[in-house]
Amino acid sequence: MSSTTDFVSELDLVIRYFNISAQSFVFIFGMIGNILNIIVFLSLKTFRKNPCAFCMLILSISDSGILIFSTLPSIFVNIFKDYGDVNTMFPCQIPIAFGQVFGLMSHMIMCFAAIDQCKSTSIHEQRQGINLKYMRCFIIISIFVSILHGIPFLVFYNAQPLSGLNATACLPNDRNGPFSKYTIYVDFPIIDGFMPIFIMSVFGLIAFRNVRIMAKRRVHIIRLRLEQQLTAMVLIRILGVCITVIPFLIVYVIRYIISSHSNDPIVQKKLQLLNRVFTILFFVNYAVSENGVPSFVHYLFN
Repeated sequence: MSSTTDFVSELDLVIRYFNISAQSFVFIFGMIGNILNIIVFLSLKTFRKNPCAFCMLILSISDSGILIFSTLPSIFVNIFKDYGDVNTMFPCQIPIAFGQVFGLMSHMIMCFAAIDQCKSTSIHEQRQGINLKYMRCFIIISIFVSILHGIPFLVFYNAQPLSGLNATACLPNDRNGPFSKYTIYVDFPIIDGFMPIFIMSVFGLIAFRNVRIMAKRRVHIIRLRLEQQLTAMVLIRILGVCITVIPFLIVYVIRYIISSHSNDPIVQKKLQLLNRVFTILFFVNYAVSENGVPSFVHYLFN
């Protein structure tokens, strides 16, 4: 029993310091990258009236929101863990709710950007992408939808004790209830996962094909270079989502299913460590996805 307790304590220490160091690194460099993106998108005339570039601007703001409201609280939770269970002192549902809001917003905006690039890189000479005015309306609607999507997480999530451990985790109040099943089997895998990823991937690949066709036609060189760079930004972000978000969602669902049927503290801690590793990978998507590409565009056009 003593060896089991010691092993659990060691795992808990590993998880704690891994969270502090890795998330601090992701937060600092992610915020720097997103701020640079925002500056570039606001300063270049080429991007100011471009719907896809406007999407990438809002995307950088949304990514910063995820880092501030999800990553930063997690860092503080682990730093002040010695003073008690922080989940009971700080409303743990707030980071989760904001993560849902900004996460869904980012995915919806990426879908809009991919669709716009698909339309704007069509074979027609005149740009036929989404009108900037309509794009702003779509983004405003996506913000309201994302906020409505995040409200239930404020209501139904709370600090719940973990079986066999002297600790809590932020989980739905109705364990194995309707909202828990909705979260695990509908929200994370479909709404936050495969549905937006499928949409952005399909339209992103079509845009990539269209750009290759444009290069063989008599298209104005300035427009061709702009569409190539915007399409590159979109594809880099889509690739980042596929590499980071999909594994996180799979591990999250597996962890939930196993945790519901196991009270072994060692299994719980191993699952928690695995989940933290893939959570860091998840946050990396919002920190480094397309950082640096706008700067490349800046030097290309100036």
